[in-house]
Amino acid sequence: MAKLRCQRAGAVTALGGLLWVAWAVALGATGRESDGVLALVALSSLGVVAGHYAVESFHGARMKRPGTGGAWLGAVGGVVFAVGQLLRILTGNGEVVVGLGVLALVGGSLLTSVGLVRTRIEPPWLGVLLAVGTVAFLGFEVSAWAALPYGLAWVALGQDIYRYDPPDGRFGEANADYGWLR
Repeated sequence: MAKLRCQRAGAVTALGGLLWVAWAVALGATGRESDGVLALVALSSLGVVAGHYAVESFHGARMKRPGTGGAWLGAVGGVVFAVGQLLRILTGNGEVVVGLGVLALVGGSLLTSVGLVRTRIEPPWLGVLLAVGTVAFLGFEVSAWAALPYGLAWVALGQDIYRYDPPDGRFGEANADYGWLR
């Protein structure tokens, strides 16, 4: 049961990252924000929301404060970001909502990356990659390709969660010592 739960959480996290990579590539290649690209942005941010939730449900008991709070803040920010993109499609407005969503998504992702590095649940480079990808995403206005590292970080994190095999039935136990360090 625990291995299946790891695989589900990892698959959801990686799928969110793949959707994020897809819209970054589509926008980078076309250079314009069509309604189709904005719909893909909204869908991908919901995928990242699912990734934040998967990380929190998988590691929440051991990540504790910065990571758990960041996962929830990132999830809320991703939903707000998606709603803002849908408002842009439907009404032509929504930049303020998108901006608020980006702030929450970035803040939540940075806190999640700190939680991952601090607790050593995952290899530290995954938390660092998520932090670097999040900061790179802030350069999105300069180039659409700046959003690509953020999606790739979620793909890498999802892959690592997917392949993780807990040694016993204590899935996510706060005091267990079975992270990447053995």
